[in-house]
Amino acid sequence: MAEFRFRQFMVDDRGCGMKICSDSVLLGAWFLPAVRDARSVADAGAGSGVLSLMAAQECPDADIYAVELDPGAADASEANFAASPWAERMKVVRGDFLTVDLPVRPDVIVSNPPYFDNGAVSPDTARAAARHQASLSYRTLIERAAAILAPDGQLGMVSPPDCENDIIFAAELAGLRLRRLWRVATTPRRPERRLLWHFGREACPTEIRRFDMRRPDGAPSDEYIALVDPFYIKIS
Repeated sequence: MAEFRFRQFMVDDRGCGMKICSDSVLLGAWFLPAVRDARSVADAGAGSGVLSLMAAQECPDADIYAVELDPGAADASEANFAASPWAERMKVVRGDFLTVDLPVRPDVIVSNPPYFDNGAVSPDTARAAARHQASLSYRTLIERAAAILAPDGQLGMVSPPDCENDIIFAAELAGLRLRRLWRVATTPRRPERRLLWHFGREACPTEIRRFDMRRPDGAPSDEYIALVDPFYIKIS
């Protein structure tokens, strides 16, 4: 199934190298409510546009710029935006996020960047480009964000746990300050599987905590339900 229906929008990811995944939805549900007053949001490596659409829902005064290099994914984003309630303030910017010119210095950058920096490359070129850090690595994403964000800009991203030290080091070098770090696990008995990151330019108290998506019996935790309920029609 290529169509995914959310409460206020629909995403069709046909033609995209990387299909829609729960990591993007979790990141958007966690990060975007904290930046509701943004006037501009850039989605770095937008894919089918799910994070951009979540940003349009959560940030009612923001212009959304979905930056995407892959032509198939950019086409999918454009179609999904045109079918949404916010088409007039959503734009696909075709190109590499590391070099493309945006019309503004964004207040917010959000990204579910590639996970893999080594290992076998998929024979599917689009999928390989989406999954491998050929250019948009965690380091280059952070460096680019620090260079183009507005003076009070903020960055939200998701990563695997084994990238934690590298990301903290890259952010310190770039001058971005950690505001929140949530360590996401499936259940209380499981190890962390993802990290959710929130950076800003200004120093502030840092919140670091663990977040369990499910209870020990496997049912969704109350906190997870509260987080994603504004987006998911059905939570399972």
